[in-house]
Amino acid sequence: MRLSKENCVLLVIDMQEKLCKVMKELDRTTKNIRLLIEAANEFNMPIVYTEQYPKGLGETIEPLKSLLEKYNAKRFDKMSFSALKIDEIKNYLENLGKKTVILTGIESHICVLSTAIDLKDNGYEVVVASDATTSREKEFYDTAMNFYNGQSIPVIPAETIVFYWLEFAGTDSFKKLQRIILGRE
Repeated sequence: MRLSKENCVLLVIDMQEKLCKVMKELDRTTKNIRLLIEAANEFNMPIVYTEQYPKGLGETIEPLKSLLEKYNAKRFDKMSFSALKIDEIKNYLENLGKKTVILTGIESHICVLSTAIDLKDNGYEVVVASDATTSREKEFYDTAMNFYNGQSIPVIPAETIVFYWLEFAGTDSFKKLQRIILGRE
């Protein structure tokens, strides 16, 4: 698998107000999703995000919501656990023509996992950003990570993905994203 900038799409699953209130490692997860959003935008990659039953679970949390809107990310509502059960999302991803999906969001063992399986079954290469997803309980998170590994779905840190996309140090993109990684922006 190659994480080619030209062939990736970033998918952020259900980072919503009521769900986030009960998540472990929320600050870490949000920080790393932000990094991936910034990097995807820097490299002109499509960004897609979902909201599970927003009427009941609220909207995407800040600062992610403002950032996603700023970069014209495509938003979808869903009631299914897997994003690919929604024809509008499935068709949108197909029309992008990208074959690698970087998966982030919550919960690692429910909506992220269901989406990962369906993406893989539909011919996509899936990469789970390990530190840009979380669950209510550490046990659920750990079980999901073990499942991904058993399904040959790569699980790697967001920073690793970003540095792979960067390819070289010293570029303007490197300097911009390094400031975010180091918490200076």
